[in-house]
Amino acid sequence: MAFLEESEWLFVNEIAYNISFIYSFDEMRNRFLDWIGKLIPYDCACFSLVKDEVVYNTVSKGINDEKIVVYEKLYSDNPLYWTLISEESFAYNQSDMVSADSVKDNIFYKSFLKKNGFVYSMGINIVFKDEVIGVINFYRGKSKRDFCKRDLFILDILKKHLAYRLFYEAKKGDARFLFAEGYNKRISSKFGLTRRESEVLNYAVKGFSNDEIAKMLNVSVSTVKKHFNSLYKKMHVKNRVQLLQSIPLSTDKINFDEL
Repeated sequence: MAFLEESEWLFVNEIAYNISFIYSFDEMRNRFLDWIGKLIPYDCACFSLVKDEVVYNTVSKGINDEKIVVYEKLYSDNPLYWTLISEESFAYNQSDMVSADSVKDNIFYKSFLKKNGFVYSMGINIVFKDEVIGVINFYRGKSKRDFCKRDLFILDILKKHLAYRLFYEAKKGDARFLFAEGYNKRISSKFGLTRRESEVLNYAVKGFSNDEIAKMLNVSVSTVKKHFNSLYKKMHVKNRVQLLQSIPLSTDKINFDEL
């Protein structure tokens, strides 16, 4: 694709890999904003979770905690708030969606964008099976240029990686609706898992910790870790998040009310 140089493609692939590789969720979000800033320079970025069309738990760069409170409180007045009810992930540029004149009397514009000197805005809503679970917004001041198609293209590449990681974090591995029926038997057969490794895999997708798995299996935590390391090696993954990403998903719509 003409938008990116070869070195940029490699960096985007590295970001995609680390969205899953970094086990700490907040560390991943912070480092994601740092990395993406090297490809898409910004003055401010906000990476928020979404529940019931409300943004919360925002990680940000370029603004302090006091401004984050304003951002979250007034986000429902954002001219692009409608993206939070979309059923599909997509990147968007505010200047392509709304006119400059139409936002001047908007409270989000006056109290957050204008007050902080932000003129240009770009974002991506993160959707998993028809549910918006996160949103990332980037802002630039008037001394910078507007965001472009190349910037949107980069975010679109990463949207599926972000969607899976956010969904898993929100649901903590609840497999009742996430994974395809019979996944354990198929995975065990495909990768030659032992009976014990198959048990550990089953507990992992249900979100149990190493300590909890050790108690249920009546073994030491060290033994559980050894089983996980064997699973990772056999399934060609680096950690538990990547392990779960390798399991086939259900094709049925997830019932979020029952999770």
